[in-house]
Amino acid sequence: MIIKMRIDDRLLHGQVAYSWKSALSYEAIVIADDNAANDEVRKMALKMSNPDGVRLAIRSVEDAAKLVKNPKLQAMKVFVIFSNPKAAYDFIEKIDEKPVLNIGGMQKQDDKVLLSPAVYVSKEDISYLDKIQEKNIEIEVRQVPNEKSKNYTSLKNKLSF
Repeated sequence: MIIKMRIDDRLLHGQVAYSWKSALSYEAIVIADDNAANDEVRKMALKMSNPDGVRLAIRSVEDAAKLVKNPKLQAMKVFVIFSNPKAAYDFIEKIDEKPVLNIGGMQKQDDKVLLSPAVYVSKEDISYLDKIQEKNIEIEVRQVPNEKSKNYTSLKNKLSF
């Protein structure tokens, strides 16, 4: 069972691995990212960040959606991580569950504006996040579990591109 989904363009790092582990008590992490799934060096680096005793799967978005439907994973607490809103949307289109989507970290780029500290979004990102929200998926914005969750819609309404 998916207990939470997260968008973080760094995918798996200490903050995700440890602060969210203590908050969620997840048993498995599924990284749904086409680029990481096809990059052996990146997969090795991600595996080094994985907490002890936690299963880790790094799959394409399509394969990750199939994997979370596996009865073994359905019986576990699963934390799914994406690098961007498009990947999250593509994944959500393929599953039946409706866990909360956390937006944790998206780095600054030329076509992006500040949504919240450490979260920069483009018009395309907003489009995909809006489509996710239309599917009745709750979207929260916060980097770590002990930070107060910010409402995506109110942050989005303050944006100007």
